[in-house]
Amino acid sequence: MDSPTDIEAWATAYIAVHEARASLDETHPGYLAAYHFMDELVGPIAEECWQGILAVVHKRPSDWVLGMLAAGPVEDLLACSGVQFIERIEIEARQNPDFRSMLHGAWRSGTPEIGRDLWRRVGHLRMPPNNLFKPRPLRSSA
Repeated sequence: MDSPTDIEAWATAYIAVHEARASLDETHPGYLAAYHFMDELVGPIAEECWQGILAVVHKRPSDWVLGMLAAGPVEDLLACSGVQFIERIEIEARQNPDFRSMLHGAWRSGTPEIGRDLWRRVGHLRMPPNNLFKPRPLRSSA
């Protein structure tokens, strides 16, 4: 998957398979495309996965699909390449309420000890928007 067209095709297939509740149906026409990101998500495939995740979220699918996205590709991306993507995830969560909401379905699964800080940061992103990144009061210079 190299082009934006491929990413869009993957996002469309992913949504179709999960909207049909056919994630275990290998005969579904979009099954193979929807499970393109089943390898270890490091290097170039991790970047493709990130682009695919964004494409699915931007299509504003059902909560069911977003939950499947969170529990699948997002968790896998965090587990395999989270350190490389956490800053982009934080930026996207700040700018996109649909993305931030989707993160409620992603949970720590088998990440190494270095993952504790990563998951603390993800947990912080799950907070309601009013609690995210509150500015600190200015100190008086008296």
